[in-house]
Amino acid sequence: MLAYISSFAAVGFAVRCYQLAILKRNIFENLGGHALSVSAFTGLGYYLYHADERQRGMIEDKKQQLLRMRARETRLADGQAASVASEGSHH
Repeated sequence: MLAYISSFAAVGFAVRCYQLAILKRNIFENLGGHALSVSAFTGLGYYLYHADERQRGMIEDKKQQLLRMRARETRLADGQAASVASEGSHH
C-alpha cells in the first residue's frame, strides 16, 4: 500500500514541477503548491488503492458464487444423467 500511495505522491510532485516548467517559473518556487499537489495525489492514490481492493473482493465473491452455481448444475446434470441411464436399463 505504501508503495502504491508513494508513487502517486511522486507523480503529484512531478506534475507540479512540470506545471511550473511550462509556465517558465522556478521549479522550487512556492513550495506550498508542491505540498498541495502531493497531498491531492496522495489522497487520490489512497482512494484508488482501496477502490481496487474493494473491486478485487467483489470479483472474488462473484467468482466463488459462479463456481458454486457451476458445481450445483454439474450435480444436477449428473443426477439427471444417472436417472435417465437407470430408466433406460429397466426397459
